[in-house]
Amino acid sequence: MAKVSVIIPAYNAAAFIELACRSAVAQTHPDMEVIVIDDGSKDATASIAESIPGVTCIRKPNGGVSSARNVGMRACGGELIAFLDADDIWHPQKIAAQVALMDRHPDSDLNYTRIVFDTAKFDPQSRIPFDPVPPHTLVDDLEPTFRRPYLGTSSVMVRRRAYERVGGFDESLPFAEDIKFFLEVVIRQPQVAILEFPAVYKRPVAGSLSEDSSAGYEKVLNVYRELIEKDPEIAVRHPALVATTIAEHHLRHGRSELRYNRRGSAIASYLRALSVRPSGAACLGLVQACTPPAIVRAVRGLKKRREA
Repeated sequence: MAKVSVIIPAYNAAAFIELACRSAVAQTHPDMEVIVIDDGSKDATASIAESIPGVTCIRKPNGGVSSARNVGMRACGGELIAFLDADDIWHPQKIAAQVALMDRHPDSDLNYTRIVFDTAKFDPQSRIPFDPVPPHTLVDDLEPTFRRPYLGTSSVMVRRRAYERVGGFDESLPFAEDIKFFLEVVIRQPQVAILEFPAVYKRPVAGSLSEDSSAGYEKVLNVYRELIEKDPEIAVRHPALVATTIAEHHLRHGRSELRYNRRGSAIASYLRALSVRPSGAACLGLVQACTPPAIVRAVRGLKKRREA
């Protein structure tokens, strides 16, 4: 039985799946299996995956990415689980580095790597230094991951025990299912190791949280609400952390709405941020959202003339 199982959910990913799979089977760590879950694709995704030596492909009716990952988890045998999106690419030493971190920190249930979105910054020929373990940061506190749970699924490795304790990915969520899963893992075991090396190349996706999506922030706020409703003790044990996190996400949503000139929605978000945890940033955002655009442009123009 392999020590590491790689789960690759795929839906209509024929244009990308080969590169993703080959980056997985090219890993230097010897004890691993690679499983593609074809989620009812209508293109050649499954046949391409099946043609790659070292890859097992499981075909299933379309049920969403969470369903695909959960099917992969039930089919795999690894003690450690790594997830790879079908359009992303791994550095050849990624798994070896993460296994080394899991071995060094046995209490940690989750680790992740740095991600790059620019091919110029992703060099699969470079070497990750092991001295004797790869460069990393160990985070024992819940706060950093709880406030910023945008780890990037393709960068994450978890222990099977954590997956089983959480119960897998929430198949009712079409969006932010990975964020909910990460939060559920770290709430139970906050210690996280971060590989300080860009071991994942992620293709930018329009509308993702990395592009400051308003809809994305709304869905993440719903995830936080669901988690707290499910386990109210989170807010009891960490009242300041929960308040700060919710306020920050309302603030980010307000900024995103204001960027698209949706002022009414921006004002509502800034007011929610202020009601949860007052801050100067939320006050400033509220003033900006309430100020007519012509006045904002005039003030900016005056500031530029003074700086010139």
